[in-house]
Amino acid sequence: MKVLIVTTAFPRWYGDGRGAFIYEAAQAIKRQGCEVQVVAMHVPGAKTHEWMDGIEVIRPRYLPERWEILARDSAGLPQAWRTNPWAKLALVPFLVVQAIAVINCSSNADIIHGNWTLSGAIVWATRWWHRKPYLVTIHGSDVFQGLEKLLVYWISKISLERAGAVIAVSKALAQKVREKKIFPRRIEIITNGIDFSQILSPVKSFSERDNIILFVGSIFWRKGVSYLLEAFANISAIIPDYKLILIGEGDQVSVLKNKAKEYKLEDRVIFEGALPHQEVIHWMQRSKVLVLPSVEEGQGVVLIEAMACGTPCIGSNVGGIPEILSSVNGWLIPPGDIQALEKALKEAVLSEEQWTAKSIGALETARNFDWDKIARKIVLVYESLI
Repeated sequence: MKVLIVTTAFPRWYGDGRGAFIYEAAQAIKRQGCEVQVVAMHVPGAKTHEWMDGIEVIRPRYLPERWEILARDSAGLPQAWRTNPWAKLALVPFLVVQAIAVINCSSNADIIHGNWTLSGAIVWATRWWHRKPYLVTIHGSDVFQGLEKLLVYWISKISLERAGAVIAVSKALAQKVREKKIFPRRIEIITNGIDFSQILSPVKSFSERDNIILFVGSIFWRKGVSYLLEAFANISAIIPDYKLILIGEGDQVSVLKNKAKEYKLEDRVIFEGALPHQEVIHWMQRSKVLVLPSVEEGQGVVLIEAMACGTPCIGSNVGGIPEILSSVNGWLIPPGDIQALEKALKEAVLSEEQWTAKSIGALETARNFDWDKIARKIVLVYESLI
């Protein structure tokens, strides 16, 4: 079976963490015996064409590199539209070149798989040419934020309802689509997964780990990092040997750096920026706890990756997070509740007994998210549509 994956997020180069779960999904689908080709968004510094471990990747330029602003940081297209007035103009040439790329690549495909609603819309809009069955996976921001814009809503509604199937990575996303009066002919709940081959080291015990509280993700409003910083500041005197490590990029970095200075914690709040995916895994293996204090979240793949390292997690009770996180493997807190976050942080770093029990639960949870098992479910959807 020949599969064409169309996506707006994909690693820019080997080892890049941006859109890494799409790359891992593509590799897992390939291991199921499929031929996989990817059409992705071009990002400055990335190649326009390359082979990545047997997968052909095509990234057509939509503007001169210095003007390619749609994926300047990792927070996604809705955030780019929110923060950069030029993003809406850049979207027009992007849509045109992506549509041309899909048309050019579709002749060899048996099925086309769009990731995020924008890619799904491109696949739908070019169907007059390729006439191939297609499906769309929705991931989070494309639904929670994108559908709030009227034009995006109607384009998404048409493309999702005409797709052979829609895959939602969480029950919360599927429910949100239905609440928005979008009714795909078929909707499947198939989560994202993790590649266990990247997590090779033995799981470290509580005492073997560094005194680190970790955040991984885009540093912008939706991830609730400001709540984490405030909670850390409030309990910093109780845990004077702990550091807060923030991995990621986004428009709140400078604001949060200033906040850390105000709290006199600039030497204990470390902004690592965007890191290669394997380095992120290394940080997860070293840390006592990973925190995802989002106010909105489609699934939360970083939680699963951390759990596969035996790292308990703290997360907000929003979106798809409670479908992964529970008292068995971590702490589930109300979004924006700083006192609850403080309490969870203290338990995570001060109670070795609680930590150890939740670490065991985290490993058990992670085993349910092996990419090869998940890819088989995706391929079964492909087969049914063909």
